[in-house]
Amino acid sequence: MLQRLLFSLPLVWLLMVALFSPLLAEKITIVASPIDEQRHGSISGNTPTAFTEVIQVGSSARGLIDTEGALRITSSIDLPDYGGGVTPPVSLRGSNFQQTLIMIDGVVISPVTGDLVDLSLYALPLVDRIEVIKGSTSSVYGKSAMGGVINIVTPRPTFRNNLDITSSQGTYGYSLTNAVINTHLREVGFLASLTRHVSENDFLYERDDGSTIRRENNHVQAYSTLTKAWFDLSGWETMVTGFLIDQEKGSPGSEGSSGWLTPDDEVFTFRSSLSVDTRKAFDDETTVLLRASRYHDRVHAQTSYSGDTWTRLTTDSAGLSFTKLFGRVEFRPGLEILREKISSVDYGNRSRSTTSALLGTWIDFEDVLFNLTVRRDMSSAFDPRWNVHAGALWRVSEFLDLRSNIGTGYHEPTMGNLYAPSSWYVFIPNEDLKPETSLGWDVGPTLTFTHFGAGISYFVTTYEDLIRMDFPAEMSFTYVNVDKARSSGIESYAWVKAHDLVKLSGNYSVNRFTYANGPFKSNDLKHKPSRIASLIVNITPHLLHRPVDISLMYLFRQGVYVDKENSAKTGNRSILDAGFSAELSDDATVSFTVNNILNDTTREFEDRSEWGSFWYPVSGRTYRFTLQLAL
Repeated sequence: MLQRLLFSLPLVWLLMVALFSPLLAEKITIVASPIDEQRHGSISGNTPTAFTEVIQVGSSARGLIDTEGALRITSSIDLPDYGGGVTPPVSLRGSNFQQTLIMIDGVVISPVTGDLVDLSLYALPLVDRIEVIKGSTSSVYGKSAMGGVINIVTPRPTFRNNLDITSSQGTYGYSLTNAVINTHLREVGFLASLTRHVSENDFLYERDDGSTIRRENNHVQAYSTLTKAWFDLSGWETMVTGFLIDQEKGSPGSEGSSGWLTPDDEVFTFRSSLSVDTRKAFDDETTVLLRASRYHDRVHAQTSYSGDTWTRLTTDSAGLSFTKLFGRVEFRPGLEILREKISSVDYGNRSRSTTSALLGTWIDFEDVLFNLTVRRDMSSAFDPRWNVHAGALWRVSEFLDLRSNIGTGYHEPTMGNLYAPSSWYVFIPNEDLKPETSLGWDVGPTLTFTHFGAGISYFVTTYEDLIRMDFPAEMSFTYVNVDKARSSGIESYAWVKAHDLVKLSGNYSVNRFTYANGPFKSNDLKHKPSRIASLIVNITPHLLHRPVDISLMYLFRQGVYVDKENSAKTGNRSILDAGFSAELSDDATVSFTVNNILNDTTREFEDRSEWGSFWYPVSGRTYRFTLQLAL
C-alpha cells in the first residue's frame, strides 16, 4: 500500500535538508465570527451573516485531539461514536449526513454514491482550521448544503525552512506519525506532509446476554500525503494542492438480533485530489477568482455476502467568480461546473453534470450588513432549480451583534438512491424520485468582550420530499419521496476567561427533528439526539519557566430513538476527558490524554425494525501519549 506514495519521497528528502524552526503543539479554539474569505481554501466569508464557527488549530498546546473529536465540541454538530473502525455520519442541525456538505480546502468530497465521509483520514497535524457554516445555504455552496457545510482547511506553505514531527501512541494499537515540511525556492513556497495512522480498535465489549467478547476486524491502516505549492505569477496568487490517501479498513459488522459479525470483510480505499486555486486583485475594487479540481475515489470491498466489488468515482469541478465593489455595495457573480462519474460492477457506468450560475450581493452600511445570494442550478439528471439565501448582520454596539438568515436548500438523489446495488434484495429503480428540498431561517445575538463571549441562535428548517427506503414487494426494495419533516432548536455557546491562567468554554444545543405528516406525524426521527452539550476547562500555568496546559472536557449526548414509533431509546452518554501538555524545551512538546475517564460504554447507535435490531459497541477508557519535535 505504501508503494503508491513513493513518488513523493524524492520531494520529502529534498525538503529535509532545510533548516528547522521550533515546533509548538496544537490547541483547539472555537471562533464564532467569519474569517477572511480571501484566504485559499476558505469558504466561511461567502456567507458573512450566517452562524459560523471556525475551529482553529493554534500554537500553545492543550494536547492533540483528532478531527472528529474537535468537531464534537462545536454546537449543533452530531457526530456519534460507532466504535473504532466503523465510519460514523456527521450532520448539522438535525439534518442527515447526506444533507451536510463536506469539503477539503473548498473541494467537495461528499460522494455521489451517498456513502459516508471518513473524517478520521484527516488528522489534525494536516489541519489548519475547520469551518462550520450552519443553515440552508445551497444558493452559495450547491446541492447537499441543506443543514450546513463543514470545510476542512489545510495549512498553506510558509516562507520558512522547518520540519514538524508528531508521534502519538495509544491504547488498542493506536499509532499516528506525521511529518510536515515547509520550505521555499525563491518566491515559491512548498509544503509537504506524510502521515501514517494505524489502530487495531480491538476493545472488549458486553453483549446483551451479559457475555464479553473482543471487537475483531475493526482495524484501520492509512497512509496519506499532502503537497502544496504557493506562488505569485504576474499578480495571480496561486495555490496548487495535491492529496493522496491509501487506506485499509476492517469491517467488523454489528451486534443484535439481526446483527452480523463479519470477521473477514475488508475495504480498501485509494483517494486522490488535485486542485488549482488562483486569484488576482486588479485594483482595490476588482478581484477575479478561478478554481479547478479533480477528486478521485476508488473503493475495493471484500465481503462475505457479495465477494469482491470495485467502485470508481471521479468528480471534476471548475469555477469562476468576479468581485466588484461599488462604494458600499459588492457584487460577486460566478459560474460553476460540476461533473460526477461513477464506474462499478454494481452501479454500472453513470455520469451526470450540473452547471450553476450565482450572484452574491453585499451592502455594508457600517452598522448593518445585508447579504443576498441567488443561484440557478441546471442538472443533466433533474429539472433546473433556483435557490436563494438572504441575511442581515446588525452591529448594535462594539460588543453586540444580531444575525438573521433565511435560505433554501436541496439534495439530489444519490447514485445509491437511483441505482442501489444489493446482493440480498432485488432493487426496483424509481424514475420519478425527486430531490429533497428545505427552507430554513435562524436569528440570534452574539456578545464579545475582553474576558467573556456568548452567542445564542434559534433556528427552524422544514424539509419536503425526504427520500426513504420502501419495500413494495417481498425481497425487493426501492427509494421513494414520502416524508415531510421539521427541525427546530436553540444552539448556544459561551466562554469566560476568569483569570489569565484559567478559561472556561462550552456549548449547549437543543433540537427536535420530527415528522410533519404521515403515520408517524410529530414523532422524532430516529437516531437524532435532542440535546448535545460540552464543557471545557483550560488551565495554563508555567512549570520550570515552561508553559503547561491542563484541560478537562465533558461531553454529553442524549439518547436517541431507535425506531419510528419512538417506543425505545438508547441511554444518555457522558464522556469525561482529561489532558496534560507541557513544553520540554523550545524544540519539544509532550502531551498525555485520558479519554472517557468514566468508562461509559453506552451505545450511541441502535436500530430496531420488524426484522430485528442491530447496534454498534463502543470502547471504554483510552489513553494517548504524544510527542512533537523540531529536529
